[in-house]
Amino acid sequence: MQTKNMKNIILVDSEKIYTTVGLIENGKLCELYSESAEERQTSGNIYKGRVTDVVDGLQSAFVDIGLSRTGFWYIDETLDHKSVLGEQNALPHKIAAKKGDYVMVQAIKEGTDLKGPKLSSNISIPGHFVVYLYNLPFVGVSNKITSPTMRDKLTELLGSLAPEGGGFIARTNCLTATKEEIAAEAKFLIKAGERIQQRWENTDGVALIHNEGNILYRTIRDMLTDTTESIVCNNEHMADDIRQMVEVFCPYFRGTVEFYDKEEDIYDYYGIGEDMSAIYSPRAELPSGGFLMIEKTEALTAIDVNTGKFIGTDNREDTVYRTNLEAVKEIARQLRLRNIGGIIVVDFIDMSDPEHKVSVVEALKNELFFDRVKTRVLDMSGLGLVEITRKKVGKELGSVSQGKCPFCGGTGFLLVDAYVSRRIKYNLKKLFMNHDVSIALIYAHPVLAAHMTEHKAFSQECSSIWSHKRIYVIPDETLDFSGFRVVSGMGGVPTGAELLT
Repeated sequence: MQTKNMKNIILVDSEKIYTTVGLIENGKLCELYSESAEERQTSGNIYKGRVTDVVDGLQSAFVDIGLSRTGFWYIDETLDHKSVLGEQNALPHKIAAKKGDYVMVQAIKEGTDLKGPKLSSNISIPGHFVVYLYNLPFVGVSNKITSPTMRDKLTELLGSLAPEGGGFIARTNCLTATKEEIAAEAKFLIKAGERIQQRWENTDGVALIHNEGNILYRTIRDMLTDTTESIVCNNEHMADDIRQMVEVFCPYFRGTVEFYDKEEDIYDYYGIGEDMSAIYSPRAELPSGGFLMIEKTEALTAIDVNTGKFIGTDNREDTVYRTNLEAVKEIARQLRLRNIGGIIVVDFIDMSDPEHKVSVVEALKNELFFDRVKTRVLDMSGLGLVEITRKKVGKELGSVSQGKCPFCGGTGFLLVDAYVSRRIKYNLKKLFMNHDVSIALIYAHPVLAAHMTEHKAFSQECSSIWSHKRIYVIPDETLDFSGFRVVSGMGGVPTGAELLT
């Protein structure tokens, strides 16, 4: 088993209608997940659904689960571990339901504007150490646990804990867990499965019978490791909730839960302010002066590696090789940071040395080994392309924090109002770091200005840390929908400005 010597910090940025959870490894932001209070993630949720149509030719069915779009139940998408179970003929060969039947299904992939979520009839309930397979009698171990002795011990333990008709998958976190911790969580998940079955039996009609939980529960459950030093949150009430959550669901956690109340913005204090500003840019810089261009299409994500300003040595092959190796680390980080899933194609800079090509691919595999999300890397093609598949888990960051432009018909994106408000707050904090400034002016597009006024942006801060400050919003049609300027108002407040309270 490979290891990295690193200490981690989990940052929780709580806003009025927007919560962001970030993972910092060795001072660098490596994962980031955001969720609006108005739109929760559906993947992982379990539903009592009703079959509305069966398509035998596609071995699939459409299922009403109470959302605006029906879910798609496809036989080949019924289990994440189908490559293992398929060899044992554990998967069904056709949809075992007819129109009008009620079925227990789990959302395994988020829906889009055009398609409903993908569904599975194989129900899994994830914990920190194990995944409980509620209705599948199978015991497996994560491929990242490579020790034969450890794999045998875990298989034996989980086999003894699995109830009739159910099973378990050992997660990588089992490497640092005791037998007692694994057994306690397994029993907890079995009880959760029993409660889900009871809700299924007691519920009439289509309904959500198990919620995967909010962003805090999901990310903390999955992010916490023995290298996590602390969880830091800038909301006191939420910090208390996290402490209680950790005590109940994560008793193995040995770090601290801290409330952040310093004047400096939490992003700047932990050195990730610039990362937060650049995260939606298609360009990602490399330390040497090279850069990546990351472009998403409907079918795949393309990543292009460029030398940029990097001159390197007089030997072109050596310069290109060094740039490609440097790009490997940033590619692995960006996939996690932006939560990019599906097919990813990387266009490395052409190399003539076959050993260099093999070395770059191996380096990429080694970096992606530490990704919690399942990934697969294929060998480099003759054109210098490397194909990666990465499981889609939840929503990509861009889909949460960006909205479709009303003018371009969806070919471009604008940042959503909630995210822009957070960036404005960031600028306000910087402005008010100068204690002589007591008045701030926010120039924003009228739509954005109306959003801030309607939602009473910064009302919590205006009644507490900024109670002695005055913040005015001024509509400005010369700015684009996501554009704004934050300036000092000490020189006077213009006509038409509206006070935020």
